[in-house]
Amino acid sequence: MIVSEAGRGLVIGLLGAGKRLNTNALARVQPDEQNVNLKQAPAIEANDQKRRKYPRHKAPKGMFVVWKTAGQRTVSRAETVGVGGLFLHTPTPLPVGAFIELLFDLKNGEIRARATVRHSAPGRGMGIQFVQMQPADRARLQQFLSKFASGEALSGTDTPTSAGNAAAKQPEAVQFKRELFERLEIARKGNYYELFGVPPESSIKQIKDRFYALVRRFHPDHHMDERDCLPGLKELTAAITAAYKTLSDQDKRASYDLQLSESGAFQLRRAKTAAQQNLEEYLGRASEHLRANNFTGSVIWLRKCVEIAPGEAKYRALLARSLATIPQYRDEAIEHFEWALQLDPWNLNVLGQFAELYEEMQMPLPARKLYAKILEIDPHHTKARAKLAELETKRTA
Repeated sequence: MIVSEAGRGLVIGLLGAGKRLNTNALARVQPDEQNVNLKQAPAIEANDQKRRKYPRHKAPKGMFVVWKTAGQRTVSRAETVGVGGLFLHTPTPLPVGAFIELLFDLKNGEIRARATVRHSAPGRGMGIQFVQMQPADRARLQQFLSKFASGEALSGTDTPTSAGNAAAKQPEAVQFKRELFERLEIARKGNYYELFGVPPESSIKQIKDRFYALVRRFHPDHHMDERDCLPGLKELTAAITAAYKTLSDQDKRASYDLQLSESGAFQLRRAKTAAQQNLEEYLGRASEHLRANNFTGSVIWLRKCVEIAPGEAKYRALLARSLATIPQYRDEAIEHFEWALQLDPWNLNVLGQFAELYEEMQMPLPARKLYAKILEIDPHHTKARAKLAELETKRTA
């Protein structure tokens, strides 16, 4: 995924026993490019430029790409961008042929895409080719890139040139250091809502907007000339990504809120809609039936969950699993598995459960395709590799 001047990492789980930010753990999450040889990376691009179908252009200053693969989400700086793909700086690039999911936020809107790694250079970065993008997203990308033809700069930020701006640089630097220090104190002693400066009833969009604003303000790549600030900026960026990882996930956020409430550290007053309350009630009842292996009962309540939240992959997948245990409902289970994968195509658990259903239905061909898909996402998935080998052995026996 790409985010214009946006965050990095998205790699932190829930807090364990702590009700506060665990900055010791977060300190291990370092920016992706700290060991990248930026001077060597464009050499790959120069060789590629002769071969590729679409030209690449130098990316805007501060253009970051959030990319996701199995078990990993991180953010890397884009060196070049074009209609066909881009080049990302990362010290640990993925192998050629790996599939990743991308998000990038340009001046004219957010764009999502699926891509594959075409070139990989450890210590420098990787060349990415787009393989799937919605027409509206592709149109936005082309519109953005067309500014080159009209002579417009791609940079999303203006460069101050006046003497007044130069004169103001020093007091601004002092103010920035003070702001950094204050924000670090919150990260070390406060909670996620205090770090973001938002109330606990904030929407996901508000959380996302605040995350992007904080990363634009404090990302180390924007302050490379402030060497004394870099350790604090890295620590703060890790804390911000940790907070976003939790607050942007409904389940993790609910658990985090519960921890805060139990600790008495923060009084939460998030109002729940009737639909949210019903959804929680129905899911709770379905869980009771699942624990008792009463799948007919769980189907009833999970159908209600899907009715309330048809766009949530989680409820589609849970319903599909329950339906799959009842032979006469297996065709419907297939439909809900397909829905779940449309909503969350990188979910390895759902892919595996769907493949197992096809195996039980004596349909090895679609099962093999699903296991192969798992290995595309995670080449080290031992269970999928073993299952695929077993099916191949049966096919050739």
